[in-house]
Amino acid sequence: EHRLAERRIDVLVPKKREARQWSDRTKEGEVPLFRNYLFARVDETDRLRVLRTSGVVRCVHFHGEPARVRGETIEQLKKTQRAPDRLSVVDLRPQRGERVTITDGPESLRGLTGEVQEHRGQTAVLVRIDAIRQAVKVEVPGDWVTAGDEGPRSADGGRRSVVC
Repeated sequence: EHRLAERRIDVLVPKKREARQWSDRTKEGEVPLFRNYLFARVDETDRLRVLRTSGVVRCVHFHGEPARVRGETIEQLKKTQRAPDRLSVVDLRPQRGERVTITDGPESLRGLTGEVQEHRGQTAVLVRIDAIRQAVKVEVPGDWVTAGDEGPRSADGGRRSVVC
């Protein structure tokens, strides 16, 4: 954070107050809200300067592009800094049993909806066929799925398939 500020990079490291337990006492202090992450407002040239800064390992990417955070979200994060003792982080990755849509990966899988399961440490999307009490399991990386059932509602004009 300090090294980037010295390079005149606009950087935000949101913090929270946290009690740390030592063997003989408890001490309260500020720690990063998102461990190992910071937010920097940069163009491509500055992004390369950030990457050359000691302590920076890499920038986060999604689908081959640098991850972007909207300005409104950064402003919201700044507002949270007024009450650092009331903050905690919630994991928003899809949880087991949650409905998801495959939004990345091969075109043939995109749009497929199902239920999250885990199989050998990999995300698996189950497409349930309740009528025969079975499911098809599709193993995909976790970053290929988005929470929610965003797939097409009915590709068959509202007709229903029957099991024969």
